[in-house]
Amino acid sequence: MRAVLSAWFAAALVAALAVCTLKVVAPAIDQGEPVDEYAQVLRVHLPWLLFCAFMAVTSGSYVRDRNGGLGRVVATLPVPVLGAVAAAALGIPFSDTTVGLVLHLIEAVLGVALGLALSRSLSRRWAAEAVDAGRRGDRRKVRR
Repeated sequence: MRAVLSAWFAAALVAALAVCTLKVVAPAIDQGEPVDEYAQVLRVHLPWLLFCAFMAVTSGSYVRDRNGGLGRVVATLPVPVLGAVAAAALGIPFSDTTVGLVLHLIEAVLGVALGLALSRSLSRRWAAEAVDAGRRGDRRKVRR
């Protein structure tokens, strides 16, 4: 339980940074002006997706020893979802509408999937490198 609480706390710090960043970089909505979709995607949705992936990597590093994928998802998904709801509650442009909230929730799920896959592949790679480094150390001991 301690690992899950630590994962939530670390991801909450990243979520706070994400919401503050969205508050600053989100384009303003002017009444009667056409919506610039490229600015919306590049300044709101893409950063949120990347922050959600980073939240999942941060959380996944605490719970990487869990055997089930469901345990990792339960440990990483609540913070990005609550971050999307917080962005909507704070009135961040393109996040405070129903469509914007649904898009942020979808991006949170995709970001968590991407972040967990990245976290898992990095931990496997580091474990393989550690085992390989240990074997090289054993060979050096044998030669002496």
